[in-house]
Amino acid sequence: MLLKKMMFLCGLGVVASFATATAAPANLQRASFKNGVELIVEEDHSAPVAMVQIWLKVGGRDEVPGKTGLAHVFEHMMFKGSAQLKAGEYSKIISAMGGNDNAFTSTDYTAYFETVPAKEVAKVLAMEAERFGHLRLNAKDFDSEIKVIMEERRMRTEDDANSRMFEELSAASLRLHPYRNPVIGWMQDLKTLTIDDVKDFYKQHYVAGNVTVVVVGDVHFKDVEKVVQRTFGRMEAKKIRPRFNPTEPEPLGKKRVEVKIPAQLPLVAFTIPVPSWRPHQNDKEAAALAVATSIMAGGNSAVLNQVLVNEKRSAVSAAAGYDPFTMGLDLWYAYGAIGVGQSVPHFEKEFWSLMAEMGKTLPDQRKFEAAKRRMIANAVFEQDSLYLRAKQIGTLETVGIGADEQTRWLTLIRQVTPEQVRDVVKRWITPDRATTGVLLPKQDEVLAQKQMQKSDKREATQ
Repeated sequence: MLLKKMMFLCGLGVVASFATATAAPANLQRASFKNGVELIVEEDHSAPVAMVQIWLKVGGRDEVPGKTGLAHVFEHMMFKGSAQLKAGEYSKIISAMGGNDNAFTSTDYTAYFETVPAKEVAKVLAMEAERFGHLRLNAKDFDSEIKVIMEERRMRTEDDANSRMFEELSAASLRLHPYRNPVIGWMQDLKTLTIDDVKDFYKQHYVAGNVTVVVVGDVHFKDVEKVVQRTFGRMEAKKIRPRFNPTEPEPLGKKRVEVKIPAQLPLVAFTIPVPSWRPHQNDKEAAALAVATSIMAGGNSAVLNQVLVNEKRSAVSAAAGYDPFTMGLDLWYAYGAIGVGQSVPHFEKEFWSLMAEMGKTLPDQRKFEAAKRRMIANAVFEQDSLYLRAKQIGTLETVGIGADEQTRWLTLIRQVTPEQVRDVVKRWITPDRATTGVLLPKQDEVLAQKQMQKSDKREATQ
């Protein structure tokens, strides 16, 4: 779960360290089809462009022990061709239109998206439905792609000390919840997955009732509705199993993980299970957590950087993150990068001293107001992106919050009070509820690697 915050898979880059509020969109128009497919359209006629996103209610959380990584594996397989499309042909057609396409997998969902000229939306939806309903899955393609995915894991996790530590920390932070597993999968699982596993996953999860089609741009709802009816609307209706969504037990006390691997500098991170947003149940609490995290980690005046980095000199950088838009639970996190001459114990002491202070006193009024203004401004800026608007709709709908709730989130942010910020920090961000992860560099191995690199360079110049 923590790695999900740091990076979406397949090229979408780093995610913001805290969730932003959502600005009021145009009216969302909906349609539901007999087989379970859902359609949400937001018309925007400012430019002849459209964003098409196909969302699946399947992600890392839906995998079973020993089969982690399947959701991400399947994302790769979706580009290997179907009954009417050769491998790679889908992306070539999108490119020829002047558009682009990609996909991402997370803990809660998988999404496929295309930015295309608005006049091509019907063709894109027809191609998407074709590969969803008639995907070609064969052992040769799988054997090739699983090697690519294992190499991706080596590059992004196994060969990256910080990512490796965060992965170990996430696994230790939760006892029951599937967010404890990496979306890309454990290497030992990737090595044993088979094409039959992929086919079974396809049959179980890539069904009509798990599909939400989101279109934002220069389109007319009625036209898109007709296209979806004759494409995704004709997929076979199948029974859907309830998604696994356990209640994580309350932490019984402090936990700690030390990761000793080759690295340049130490890193300290804390994770704490906190509730995500459940509309009309914990509105004030979720919004206050978002604002509190923004005060800590948003903008140049962020409290963590100002206090722990600039004043206390206990770290070279620090940040925190909270995602209110998940299925009931989030791993709130904070971390500090420890520099030369700084120590892990000192950073931990100063961090928890700061959290205790924030849990006792009201936030500085200027920082409090700045955090809310920043969240609102970010939301307004995001409206310039068709991709981000569609992504917000798809996320809220897929995790069960509901896309129609997005206009209310911004109102909740505006209504947060300083007292609520103080109270959520006091209740949730405490050392007894936290799991601490520490990256302890094995300097002897780092030195050996550097010496080998120097030796290789000398040999190369001789």
